Amino acid sequence: MPSLRRLFFALVLLSIPVPALAQGNGMLPRFEAAPCPKLEGAEALADATCGYLVVPENRSRPDAREIRLMVAKYPARSPEKRPDPIVYLAGGPGDIAPLEVNGLIAADFIRDRDIVVMSQRGTMFSEPALTCASIDIFARAALGLRFYSESTKRAHMAATEDCHRKLVATGADLAAYNSTESAADFADLRKVLGHAVWNVYGTSYGSYLAQTIMRDHPEGIRSVVLDSVLPTTYSVPANWRNARAGFDNLFEACAADAACNAAHPRLQETFTGLVNKLEAEPLTTTVGDPATGKDIDVMLDGGALVDWLRNQNYAVPLLRAAPGRIDGLAAGRPAAIAAIARDRAARAPPPGPNDPALGYGLAYGVSCREDYPFATPDELAAAGREAFPDYPASLQREGVGSWAYINEDCRDIWKVPAAPEAMRQPVASAIPTLLISGSFDTLTSLAGAKAAAARLSRATIISIPGIGHFVSPNSPCAQRAIVSFLADPAAPDTSCVAGLAPPTFAAPDSP
Repeated sequence: MPSLRRLFFALVLLSIPVPALAQGNGMLPRFEAAPCPKLEGAEALADATCGYLVVPENRSRPDAREIRLMVAKYPARSPEKRPDPIVYLAGGPGDIAPLEVNGLIAADFIRDRDIVVMSQRGTMFSEPALTCASIDIFARAALGLRFYSESTKRAHMAATEDCHRKLVATGADLAAYNSTESAADFADLRKVLGHAVWNVYGTSYGSYLAQTIMRDHPEGIRSVVLDSVLPTTYSVPANWRNARAGFDNLFEACAADAACNAAHPRLQETFTGLVNKLEAEPLTTTVGDPATGKDIDVMLDGGALVDWLRNQNYAVPLLRAAPGRIDGLAAGRPAAIAAIARDRAARAPPPGPNDPALGYGLAYGVSCREDYPFATPDELAAAGREAFPDYPASLQREGVGSWAYINEDCRDIWKVPAAPEAMRQPVASAIPTLLISGSFDTLTSLAGAKAAAARLSRATIISIPGIGHFVSPNSPCAQRAIVSFLADPAAPDTSCVAGLAPPTFAAPDSP
């Protein structure tokens, strides 16, 4: 799914209660109340009530061990509370749900419903948490390496192999960490919490999981919001097409803005030239590491530059600054070079055993079961050539950005069984569904939202210009549409979309 690495650098875990793995302590599924963890970056947890959903690790095995999934319920902030809550499905796959939902809660537009969030199986705060220090350590070391090279691939795969070996040694049934089991987890959660109906809200991979729940467990779902939509028809080559769509929309918006076009003429050609130049002659610079404060070397080659621009879609200020950073890099301005290098360093996982970490067991379990098997390496390379025919071949033949080497990871190391072909079909449903896309999103696309809506008979699609990934916290218009939709799923008011335009772009970096 779209991104295996997120903005972890500013988040510090202060206290993490980790219960022992349950072994047959009672009827399944069940809910066990527990204190909420204390997290910097998710202070809303102080007002939540928490506990653990206890379920079988593998529902197809009668002797499966029990696993525990951390659940938090954030109370409605309006006195006019509705009885049907919202359950939030985090992205990744493998992201840290209490941290990711924080942006949704901080936006404070959903006030009249409780918000329920559960750490998906294998992620931090679930038990077991299938995190991998070896991959996080490699990701930091890779800042100083060529993004695409045989030596980088070998180091990447050595880290994946170490991760796999250590997770297997814990007794984890890695084939059970997938969307089918996760969908059943959420269906069980609704029942054990006693909700007759609820509303499902999924972002990025969470939107894919939401569609899986709609197909496999439709009972009790009043409405569905899909933000930054990943369709069930998705496979890894689509990442190239999604990146191209987001890049094109960004470059075209700059060209259509008189000030941006005057400051950054031929921005797309400049960026393509930089990708080729830096792939041939990489630039290495030293910046202060946001996680440690120490100096760290960051190599900027063509692959790293493409990955940098993909990742700007997480925040509107970054998108607004991107044209200036691109031209600044082309002109050799130190401020632009340092800003790009610091951004790359900031996205590497923090270098500590108690810091936030991706749930790689779920990330690879889903990706290698549900995405990788449905496209060949040749199809992946063809998608790279088609999306960016003017990029170097060293970029085109692998997965884009954080999807680099996923073919090798899945084929040679993870080796979980492929998902049934039925999971690849568009979900057919009459559940009212609001699908939201951001025009600058480089990880998912409007085309993906349309593919997801193909067999949803009560679907409404909106596209918000100038916003990247995870639209709703960054768009007041999207927020108004969601509030209207939740109030009356049959007749959402989306009229605000018609008057929207991309935000203005920021001034160039200083020399």
